Amino acid sequence: MKILLIGHGQMGTMVGELALAQGLEVAAVFSTANIENLKKFNQPVDVLIDFSSPQALPAIAAYVERMGVPLVSGTTGFDEDAQRQLRALAAYAPVLYSTNFSTGIVIIRRILRQFSAYLLDSGYEAELIEAHHNQKKDVPSGTAQTLLSEIDPNGRFTRVIGRGEQGARGRQEIGVHSLRGGTEAGRHEVIFFGQDEQIQIAHCAASREIFARGALLGAEKLVRQVKGFYTFDQLI
Repeated sequence: MKILLIGHGQMGTMVGELALAQGLEVAAVFSTANIENLKKFNQPVDVLIDFSSPQALPAIAAYVERMGVPLVSGTTGFDEDAQRQLRALAAYAPVLYSTNFSTGIVIIRRILRQFSAYLLDSGYEAELIEAHHNQKKDVPSGTAQTLLSEIDPNGRFTRVIGRGEQGARGRQEIGVHSLRGGTEAGRHEVIFFGQDEQIQIAHCAASREIFARGALLGAEKLVRQVKGFYTFDQLI
């Protein structure tokens, strides 16, 4: 499998190194700084893997539309317009987007999807805590947003980002708390508070390598798919 890699930060570098270790070929690497050079890149590749920034999306979209190359995107921080642009690329090529390429997060998503509605309707109150390294820019994390969509897919509950004001907790709230520091690879915990009991569902990443492995696994599965928009959950 020949890969075109966008992003030369910590995740992009790790994906490239792991790809080479697995005997895959990295045809080229672009970053946000030189993304405009993608317009001149015409070498055939099997898949594009993006761990860069939302600012690179227009150039990536133009490339996918021109070349029809499958796209794996793990970039977070997209606004609603960018999300629509990303989904529109499914008309040109298979597109895989995920805020988290950990198989453990896939399992937690499925647990939340199955049980959250019952717990919330039974009087439990949900809070979500996420922790990442000190260089992460988006708050809450993309994974936290994904977990929130599993807990409350219809938006019945108000998201309270942190609790900086005094006062009792509202019944129709889900609290979201973000921690940033050090080299934390990623930690997410959902707590359902009930009457005299708690249910805790947590995932901790020991290193970012699990996300790089997941992205390459997703790429291997995506190249076999027809045009369309896919989630990591669907492919694995």
